[in-house]
Amino acid sequence: MAKSIMHNKEDRTCYLCMLLRDDYDTRGDLQEHHAMPGTANRRLSERYGLKVYLCMEHHIVGPQAVHNNMKLRRLLQANAQMAFERKHSHEKWMEVFGRSFV
Repeated sequence: MAKSIMHNKEDRTCYLCMLLRDDYDTRGDLQEHHAMPGTANRRLSERYGLKVYLCMEHHIVGPQAVHNNMKLRRLLQANAQMAFERKHSHEKWMEVFGRSFV
């Protein structure tokens, strides 16, 4: 399992609570979320560390959950692309994922 290049798991913070609410409180209910959906892309997300840690509200429960909210899902995909490209390149992103989100 690769370490996330997007979010530090040890902080025990919710990525979207921080991003959307400026809320840096620690959480006990965090779940790992792979930024790129689908079976093949999930494996690639794991390989390249494109994952964040989310509270239940932002992961699977309610209207602000990435599994229920396309706008937030696209935001995470764009952030994943930017993190990837800081480490690699846009050309490598396109080679691996084949689609730009930024």
